[in-house]
Amino acid sequence: MNLKLVVRVMSAGLIAVMGCNSLDVENPNAPDNQKLLANPAAIEAIAGGTIRSWQNAYQGVEAVGPLSTMARSYAASWNNAQMRFYSSIDNPGDPNTTGYNPTATWTRGKTGSEPFGTFQNDPGKAQRFQVEWYWSGGDNEYGTAGGYPGFYAGMSSANDVLLAIRKNNLVIRSTSDTKRAEIIAMLGRALAYQGLAMNYDSAYVITESTKLDTLTAFSNRKVVRDAAVAAFQSVIDSAGKYPFITNSSWANGPTYTNDQIKRFASTMAAMTLAYYPRDPGEVATQVNWATVIAYASAGMSSGTPFDFVTVGDGCVAWCPEIATWFSDIGGGRVNTRIAILMDPATQNDPWPLAGNKRPNSPDLRLGDGSFGPDNTRDGGSRETPIKTAAAGTDFAWSPKAPMRPSRGAYHQSNIAHIRYDLSGKQDPNGIVNGYGPYPAVTATQNDLIWAEALLRRNSAGDLATAVGLINKTHVTRGGLPAAAASDGLGAATDGPCLATNVLATTSGACTVWSKLLYESELELLGLGSSPFYQQRRLPWVATCGTTAPCAGRQVQGLVPGTPFEMPVPAKELQVQAKALYTYSAATPKSATP
Repeated sequence: MNLKLVVRVMSAGLIAVMGCNSLDVENPNAPDNQKLLANPAAIEAIAGGTIRSWQNAYQGVEAVGPLSTMARSYAASWNNAQMRFYSSIDNPGDPNTTGYNPTATWTRGKTGSEPFGTFQNDPGKAQRFQVEWYWSGGDNEYGTAGGYPGFYAGMSSANDVLLAIRKNNLVIRSTSDTKRAEIIAMLGRALAYQGLAMNYDSAYVITESTKLDTLTAFSNRKVVRDAAVAAFQSVIDSAGKYPFITNSSWANGPTYTNDQIKRFASTMAAMTLAYYPRDPGEVATQVNWATVIAYASAGMSSGTPFDFVTVGDGCVAWCPEIATWFSDIGGGRVNTRIAILMDPATQNDPWPLAGNKRPNSPDLRLGDGSFGPDNTRDGGSRETPIKTAAAGTDFAWSPKAPMRPSRGAYHQSNIAHIRYDLSGKQDPNGIVNGYGPYPAVTATQNDLIWAEALLRRNSAGDLATAVGLINKTHVTRGGLPAAAASDGLGAATDGPCLATNVLATTSGACTVWSKLLYESELELLGLGSSPFYQQRRLPWVATCGTTAPCAGRQVQGLVPGTPFEMPVPAKELQVQAKALYTYSAATPKSATP
């Protein structure tokens, strides 16, 4: 076998997805592996296992933590998952002496002893693991024995299934069960393609027909993106023809009909196109927004809305790992860049040394910040006011700042994200320790992508449709003044609205665009690395203008110097005898293909 890293990872994929099944799996390189691949029960389990493989990679804090904190959506200065390194700022100022510098002057990777935010694509650097996570996986921060595989392992497993069914004519009990396994494997492969296209400048596109020992050249990110969209389209076409219900073990509890799988694939195709741009320039040139509308309008929020949910088992086999850090009040927090949007009267950005006061937000998702049946949990960083009738549904306030001040007080926040803590009390047997249901993608996310595409196309009737989509959360969940066509279309350069119904930038009247941006800031939290994909493609906006630096508060976009995508991991480059490279303040992304 060729000794390329990706080939080794793909060979390991079979073991990874079979880990929770009763079958005894032998070395994938052994001759008896062919017997396994001829076993209908094994192939069906491998097909279903591609969902688990994707979910664990997609929600893994090793990548999601750094990317979400780099976006200044979540905040954490823990060294876990190198979040401190990747989210730190070159020049925040010193609140103990001279005070903070205006956030609209902040940079990353340009000054100081550490190149904060620069992807460390060097075999000798501890921070290289974050670059490798989506590609090849590895150990996670939760301490799961053996860690989890990356997207290539899921791709490999999907290809094993498709080879067995399409070329070896394997039958799994019946034609319908065989077709179900084939469609789920097709979905697993599409999800892997998407994950690579969204994060790396180039990758391999591998099918069941690819000869692995002939792999020499990477495909650029646009080719990988197009392969992902085509793969999702194949799922849409096939799932529309063959009725089925997924096995409950494939999401560790929930089941999905063929129609729901079809709509999930449609949402993911829309997401692939909408989130692909690396910067605002590519938004204008690299996306067919009419195609995004076509996919999103047939997605998860069409018909009877549903979220794509899997159930964590305490991070044994199923791990919504991002929740173990950011649903935990004592772990990560909501960045003050977002907290101030919900209650500018009490939440300051950057965080003041005295802390931010208890909120009284008009947004029902934050409310008065109270949470839980008592205020003594953990005796410290999880402390909150006892829940009142004005408690928020998604966010809670704690008087305690959980992170080390020496790493930068600007990392602190008093607002926690408790939306997915269904226990309502930080139960150790709940999501804070990886137990229970957690969404990877939501119907609301589909609505927001759909609404954005409508606003960007802005044809007859688009504004009215977008307003209706935005108000599903702005009014129904947030209790805020409804968006209306009379607000005016606006533009992405408006930046988000505040919960007080004025622009965060100028305190002028909110536009439809600004209300969409506000909803995206709140509703994308915790859904993989979506906040990063959102911020990298939005124009940089501050209270002092749209050109950095300026003496004001940054409201939207990535901190200047933040790279927009990852390089091919160093380990892969080394086995290919290719030069190492990375993305940094000097070169934040690859040339547009």
